[in-house]
Amino acid sequence: MSQERKSDFRVMGESHSGGGAFDKVRIMGECTINGSLEANSCKVMGECVVKGDLSCDYFKNMGEVSVDGRFAAGEARFMGETRIGGDCMLRQSSIYGQLFAGKNLTGDNLKVRGTLQATGDVSLESLEMHGGIYVAGLLNCDEANIAVKFRAENYVKEIGAGRVTVRRKRSWFNAAPVKRFRAEIIEGDYVHLEYTEASVVRGSVIEIGDGCKIDRVEYSGAYKTNGTFEVGKVIRTELKNTHSEEE
Repeated sequence: MSQERKSDFRVMGESHSGGGAFDKVRIMGECTINGSLEANSCKVMGECVVKGDLSCDYFKNMGEVSVDGRFAAGEARFMGETRIGGDCMLRQSSIYGQLFAGKNLTGDNLKVRGTLQATGDVSLESLEMHGGIYVAGLLNCDEANIAVKFRAENYVKEIGAGRVTVRRKRSWFNAAPVKRFRAEIIEGDYVHLEYTEASVVRGSVIEIGDGCKIDRVEYSGAYKTNGTFEVGKVIRTELKNTHSEEE
């Protein structure tokens, strides 16, 4: 962002704006921005509609925000409901409310305590998920740690990661039925799964734990199991030779 001094933009009631570049944006009422908005920091505690792109160094939403175009932020805290029509580009971010990404989402580190929904692909360095997630495309990250809650619906079409861990979240409600984390394909160097339903799990070291239902496992290093689970076909792959063993 430019180092020149920018003015602030504050809304306490109901307002309309043509967009622009600002230092601090504070919205505590209802605001429609007919254009793109750029800010050093943007905080929303009301309702805001941006009919363009939104980019800022720091973003915090405790209300309702809708962006028609792209969204980019260095640090973001999603505590209310945020809907992005275009691509979503983040660095450090946390979701305590709801984030809906209309296209692809890219970022560094993402913590989810609320709900993340993306209709495209999600590419991250690390994902720590204790809420709900729906990704219609590929979830690609170095490390994904997913805790399955007993009420949450979770689905990712395909996961490609260095390390994937899916565990049941331990709580006072351990006796309650747990909804499985669902995926079509899960692939990683190290994969540890609990309460997961998948068509194919592929990797070097794979651990299948309690509550899993997997159609096919392909591993090249080690394969371990624990608890009560369902696995269809297990195949060990080698560089030259391939042999299979039915469980």
